Amino acid sequence: MISTGASVKCTRCRHMHTEADRISRPRPRRSTGDIQWSDLVCPRCGCKNYYDCTPQVAWCWASGLIEIGDSLPPNEPGGSGAIEIAAGPKYALKGQLSALARHGKGASAGMLLVPGVPEAEGQRAKGDALALWLAWCSRPKSRDGVSFAKRKAA
Repeated sequence: MISTGASVKCTRCRHMHTEADRISRPRPRRSTGDIQWSDLVCPRCGCKNYYDCTPQVAWCWASGLIEIGDSLPPNEPGGSGAIEIAAGPKYALKGQLSALARHGKGASAGMLLVPGVPEAEGQRAKGDALALWLAWCSRPKSRDGVSFAKRKAA
């Protein structure tokens, strides 16, 4: 369950509001002895379903592994760290990355990977593969608010 101050978008009318703005609407009873249930609905159209618009960030590691979270992890003392690759609302970010990234097999099953990075030898080749993939991801403009970072090949 998301917090009451979180921004949400109605799946029917696309009205942006907070979860606290949703209206409690009672469900119709089937018989007189039933418990009265109610649903939180969109204040504009009465729809029960909504998208979670909490902002999230996606990053990748030097291994090519992609992770998603609320904020970018801090850099390690040696200077190595995560590279931000995309940002957007929670409901759309994982779906877009899942469609554009490579799905791991074997030991990396269930993980998303930047294509070309795990196979590349050397940091420069990994950076070039990441830049090429980010340029490819940025071509189709997202209508869901997901934006990919812009990287230049070295």
